[in-house]
Amino acid sequence: MRHATIAIAIGLLGIAGAARAQGGSGAGVLTGAVHDSANVAVSGARVDVVGTAGVGVVTSADGSFRLVNIPAGPRTFVVHRLGFAPDSARVDIAAGGTVVHNFVLAPAAVNLASVVVRASPRMAETKAGALAVEQNAPNIVSALSGDEIRSLPNFNAAEAAGRIPGISLERDEGEGKFVQVRGTEPRLSNVTINGAHVPGTEASRIAKLDDVPSDLLASIEVSKTLTADMEADAIGGSVRLVTKTPEDAPRGYVAGQYGQTALAGRNTYQGGFAYGGRFGQDGRLGFLLGGSADRNNRAIDDIEPVWGVFGGVTAPQEWAMRDYRYGRERFGLGGDLDYRFNANSQLYLKGLWSQFNNYGTNYIYDIAGTPTPGAGGSGTIPGASLTRTTNTRTPKEQMWAVTAGGKHTAGVWTLDYALDVAGTKQRSQGYRFSNFNYTGPALTMAYSAPAGATYPAFRYQSAADSQAAFNPANYTLGNFFQGDRTASGRDVGGAANARLDYALGGHASTLQFGARYRNEHKVFTSGSGFFIDTAAAAPGMTQFPNFFTDPDFYSALAGGYSLGPVPNADAVISYENAHFSNFRNVISAESDSLGSFDGSERIKAGYVMNTTDVGALQVNVGLRIEATHASYAGHSLYTPTDTAGNPTGPTVLQPVSGTKDYSDLFPSVQFRYALDPETNIRLAVTRGIARPNYPDLAPNQSGNVCSTCANQPTLSGFTTGNPNLKAQYAWNFDLLAAHYLKTVGVISGGVFYKSLRDVILTRRFTYTGPGPFNGYVGYAPDNGGAGHLFGVEVTWTQRFVSLPGWLAGLGIDANYTHTSSKVLVDPVTGRQDQLLRQSPDFANVYATFDKWPISARLGWTFNGTMIQYYGDGTPTPSGDTYFYQHGQFDGSIVYNATPDVQIQAQVLNINNAVFGFYQGTPNQRYNIQREYYRQTFFLGTKIGF
Repeated sequence: MRHATIAIAIGLLGIAGAARAQGGSGAGVLTGAVHDSANVAVSGARVDVVGTAGVGVVTSADGSFRLVNIPAGPRTFVVHRLGFAPDSARVDIAAGGTVVHNFVLAPAAVNLASVVVRASPRMAETKAGALAVEQNAPNIVSALSGDEIRSLPNFNAAEAAGRIPGISLERDEGEGKFVQVRGTEPRLSNVTINGAHVPGTEASRIAKLDDVPSDLLASIEVSKTLTADMEADAIGGSVRLVTKTPEDAPRGYVAGQYGQTALAGRNTYQGGFAYGGRFGQDGRLGFLLGGSADRNNRAIDDIEPVWGVFGGVTAPQEWAMRDYRYGRERFGLGGDLDYRFNANSQLYLKGLWSQFNNYGTNYIYDIAGTPTPGAGGSGTIPGASLTRTTNTRTPKEQMWAVTAGGKHTAGVWTLDYALDVAGTKQRSQGYRFSNFNYTGPALTMAYSAPAGATYPAFRYQSAADSQAAFNPANYTLGNFFQGDRTASGRDVGGAANARLDYALGGHASTLQFGARYRNEHKVFTSGSGFFIDTAAAAPGMTQFPNFFTDPDFYSALAGGYSLGPVPNADAVISYENAHFSNFRNVISAESDSLGSFDGSERIKAGYVMNTTDVGALQVNVGLRIEATHASYAGHSLYTPTDTAGNPTGPTVLQPVSGTKDYSDLFPSVQFRYALDPETNIRLAVTRGIARPNYPDLAPNQSGNVCSTCANQPTLSGFTTGNPNLKAQYAWNFDLLAAHYLKTVGVISGGVFYKSLRDVILTRRFTYTGPGPFNGYVGYAPDNGGAGHLFGVEVTWTQRFVSLPGWLAGLGIDANYTHTSSKVLVDPVTGRQDQLLRQSPDFANVYATFDKWPISARLGWTFNGTMIQYYGDGTPTPSGDTYFYQHGQFDGSIVYNATPDVQIQAQVLNINNAVFGFYQGTPNQRYNIQREYYRQTFFLGTKIGF
């Protein structure tokens, strides 16, 4: 690979020399724009010169194009675009001159009339626009249009991205949260908004896409292979969120919808607006502003057992029933301001801001103790301890990005530049658990956990035990936990690119080179406390009456095991704040310092890239160099000792800092061969990087300290950093064939392979050393050995217009990805296993209908089982931790009452899919969490003006 990199660099230098020698040959230029019959700009259309190998160009977002290096003389030009009949024209080209000619495309005879409301976003937001992006890109890209985003109940950007081929999701609390590309964990991909790199939302590098309202987006594009002008930190892929762009005459819309959940009768509602277009002389000024707001009063039923081994028998040692009542709020604004001096020069300013308030209250009923196993998976827990808890959740998250830049063309040269700044912030202030402990007569719990059971079943041993457990007078306030944590990230960057259009040996070519600088800063501060009530007489639960009940908690358990009485969360918090002197904090200030860190990263990059069309073959070859300077700061505990190793003083908290500097080359070669205008085959070889998370580098420690936490990492959440971590690398090999249908569809299939080095793994370990976590079982990052990931990806999108009558409205939109992987998990034992977050199978299958004023979708999204954390790999509770597989049905039907009025009904989670985790192996599962949501029904309208 080293020799290949050198050869590519030498080849690029040779190309540059050829460009210099041939850039001024006797050729002409054709400029113009492509519109449809309604005078709407058509982006992604291909303009070619008939009989001239490789001379062609793709129209930009405003439909404009500039075609250079056209041999002088009368030439025939033809324009192709999915969903439209081709248009052609004969134009005389003069050597050294520029000719202006515009094209008008008419809808293809086989293409159904659009049923999308007229006030919807412009051409680039249609399915045809998304397919044009995929078809014309030099690399392998999958795109989801704005129309598709809003055709199903996708309230956030992650939910929408999960419909894209090769994308799986990490879900949390009923919504998609993190995007996983081609079976790789979220850390191996990056996220940009209009080209601005977005730092991670939490303490990691991972951007939480549930923060972003999907209604602000024009499209989502996932680059699965990287060209040299793209940032290299995308082993899995690069996820690009694209906001709306103003095109054509000013228009706007307002929209709103209301939803009702089948669980607990909770509701949800959402509203949005957008207005924008082209203003002034010749539409030179573009302006667009859009906004969205939603509130989701979701209810969740959750059960969380904890397992252990007792006398050689696996048995449940804890059982938690958790009843969530959320008030999740999401707000967002997106805008665009641009000025087009002419077809060859423009300036722009784009921005997006969003805020997600993930607020809610969680009522918990917890049973714990040492089980006495019996026969057949049954047993008892004598003297069980009972706890009733209120949990107030307060995370508030923000994500924003602003990009300003311009693009100018003069002759055969094009210059574009941009400055961008992006940021994220997550703040949880007053995040509190208040625990009321059982003080009544001793009681015994019975359980049944037969082999193959999804979760154990619990019951009271006697009616007297049940009465005592449900008596609120038998519970007193014992302690409360408060977590005040803030994670903030800021990324400032800029880029400049120059492109030369020239002929290489008579073949149309572009030579592009540029530079980018990125400065990212990440800070995480922790301020938690575990406060024990030291008052002579602790208050009882009867002092905080609550009228909350849920007799239908978790339908499989209802009728046999009720949640029972719980305290009023607001009243409890008020009491704790007013009597703060009655509580003693058992978490030391050192713990907060150990869990905090500060990190920064400066990346300087430069690249050179050439693209040449040789007949039906396009060759893109490039080389990128990135120089990284990373710094981190944290804290560690130090115990002074004498020469014999004996302690000479108390343990001391000391700051620790460090830096890492390294440079890397990222070559890329991509081929695209057009068998015909609608069919191409692609082959790509690229190299990528995944840098360590900041908390993984800083020697920080984070977790909860409690009497039962030491051997329970799921309770303690104990993690620690590793300053010796190295970056992870991959060589990526991709092959894809695609046939684009005139009816706005595609049939494609391909394979991909990733050869991984220095894989960063999260390993379970037992910490021994100074500080509050001595003896705790937790997780730490480490570089593993080499690994690989192999995958197959297929897509089928088609509208069956040849069927008779109303059947001509039927269609299918389906994609499926299969992956397999292997990595050296433990170099000591030699254990090999699949990569974290690698799902063997994930898919989307949707039946579609588009005819008359009706547009409908009914489909299934599936993510297979995947490892979250490595354990010891055994079929016991000490085994690996997995996400359960998740298969969910959703549906939508839209009625376009008029060209400007749209009515939509949607159903989310039709089949009541359950989310959760288990430990062990896929063949021996010990459930540790199962969340239950039921269905949500929506009715809404959009009105254009």
